[in-house]
Amino acid sequence: MKPIKTLKRILAKAVRPIRKLSVSQWADSFRQLPADAAEPGQWRTSRVPYMREVMDAFTDERIHRVAVKAAAQVSKSECLLNIVGRFAHLDPCSIMIIQPTLEMAQDFSKVRLSKMIQDTKVLTPLFYDKVKTRDATQTILSKFFTGGRVVLNGANSPAGLASRPIRILLCDEVDRFPPSAGNEGDPVDLAAKRTTTFWNYKIGLFSTPTAEGASRIDVEYQLGTQEEWRHQCPNCGEFHSLDYRQMQVDFKQTRDEAGNKSVVVSSVKWRCPDCGFEFTETEMKNAPQHYEAQNPDAIKNGIRSFWLNGFSSPWLSWNDIMREWLEARGNASRESVVCNTRFGLSYKMTGFYDDENVFLERREDYDAEIPLPVLLLTASVDVQANRLEYEIAGWCAGEERYGILKGIVRGEPNQLATWQALDEVLDRIYLRSDGVPMKIARTFVDSGFATAAVYDYCRSRMNKGRFPIKGKAGMGIPLLYQYSNPKNSGVLLTLLGVDDGKNEIMSRLGMTEGEGLMHFPRDDNFLQRGYDAIYFKGLISEQKVSRRVNGVVYEVWQTVSEHERNEPLDLAVYNLACLKSCVGNNPQAFWKNRAALLKNETVPKRERKKKSVSTKKSFVETDIWS
Repeated sequence: MKPIKTLKRILAKAVRPIRKLSVSQWADSFRQLPADAAEPGQWRTSRVPYMREVMDAFTDERIHRVAVKAAAQVSKSECLLNIVGRFAHLDPCSIMIIQPTLEMAQDFSKVRLSKMIQDTKVLTPLFYDKVKTRDATQTILSKFFTGGRVVLNGANSPAGLASRPIRILLCDEVDRFPPSAGNEGDPVDLAAKRTTTFWNYKIGLFSTPTAEGASRIDVEYQLGTQEEWRHQCPNCGEFHSLDYRQMQVDFKQTRDEAGNKSVVVSSVKWRCPDCGFEFTETEMKNAPQHYEAQNPDAIKNGIRSFWLNGFSSPWLSWNDIMREWLEARGNASRESVVCNTRFGLSYKMTGFYDDENVFLERREDYDAEIPLPVLLLTASVDVQANRLEYEIAGWCAGEERYGILKGIVRGEPNQLATWQALDEVLDRIYLRSDGVPMKIARTFVDSGFATAAVYDYCRSRMNKGRFPIKGKAGMGIPLLYQYSNPKNSGVLLTLLGVDDGKNEIMSRLGMTEGEGLMHFPRDDNFLQRGYDAIYFKGLISEQKVSRRVNGVVYEVWQTVSEHERNEPLDLAVYNLACLKSCVGNNPQAFWKNRAALLKNETVPKRERKKKSVSTKKSFVETDIWS
């Protein structure tokens, strides 16, 4: 019977009109995966059933725009390549693939597209001369085939986005696109204008999401049919999206000497929100599955949109996903990565508050100048026309933060006495609750105002770890952005992506436990610490808003009120950057070494004395030690 079934399949393929094949049918018939793929050989849509309707939307004459918001490792890129292969083979036309940057476009061409052309036998002769192994007309970013061409471009390169007409536009990882291609405007809109001459054009947008309120793929998804991939409950028969909040996890959590968290997950089960029964990963992956549209009327406008998370992927185990999540909990930067790449969700920023009272109530009593968990001290200084504002922060493994001291040095920054008074604070030794003495490891001083004075101060105290910094606004600029040596300054200047830093601080303010948690102290017998209502008003003095400039939407931070002072927020950002500059690329080793180093410290014998330091032009508003 088996040979007869095989013959029937061959005959069915022979009589089927080849040019009418959908993308998934074409892939199942012709697409070959390379030897280094997770599952090399013949493509099988049955392995990723959630991609069937996504791919076939590109051969549906009613549909012109397709948006896919999804987790990583669910075959988004292979889906995109199948679309290219199908049209190149059966319906030749002009195709453009846009990656976030030109470098990523080159890499995609060399690593993914070229391999598909070489391994998929029906494509090879279309792209390459039958005699030559390479055709001289082919380049990394432009590949001709019989009747058409594939062009690759970066969203940051406006020149390639607005020239020849294209019928198929495929945009990969649109949430990583810059807001504007040079000065030309939104890269997707710019490229989409090239499709308007075709009645049968297709635009595909693929991406893992980023931050809530700033995610392009979120907007595209909302405009479409909003189709969620759902699994049927084996007990009650209802279909549900698999949500991480419905996962029941058995796990053990440990911490090493440096305080790094490690999680071992023994089992994960999904609990049905309707009937309450629990089922294993295998049971749910074998259960019936399909898409359910939340906004079906959008199909009338020719737009379909799809959402799926990593729980449906054949290459991601539930144990691994939930272990990553449990280890990330409490650390905003790690939480956002898991939320985006595993759950397929935009990360919701927390920490936006109407007033300062919630933080005043959250303040803690420390049992010493420095609480026992602290392994490192950093300081930050904000320079104003008539004062220096500073903050000292204590840090533990996992970037858990203890506010230690917030104060003001009164005096003009061009006066030597002002900086000498600052030294009284930064040079002193602080005691941890176990008696271990601690000094400030590094200080970042803002050089945006009174630049020459800041450079002079940092140059003369470089051996004490005091360095100038300068903030650079703009979403997407990393917190530790760039190092430079200003001409004739004799200092190392660090440029900070302050918007990125504010995102992190605001996320951490919403935490109540875990890595990245921010602790705030009450005034006590050790120090008048300075964490009062004025400080917290300044800490929450800014909010992120959207602005449209020349048709392009930008996310910017601005003060809630023109009368609010934002120095506490700036100081928190500078301290976070200062910490990251100390820790480097191997946090686990750094914190382990810090813990070992402090174990060997001895306790100096001295007596505490309360004292204020004053000069003619400056005054330190805090307690210090003699």
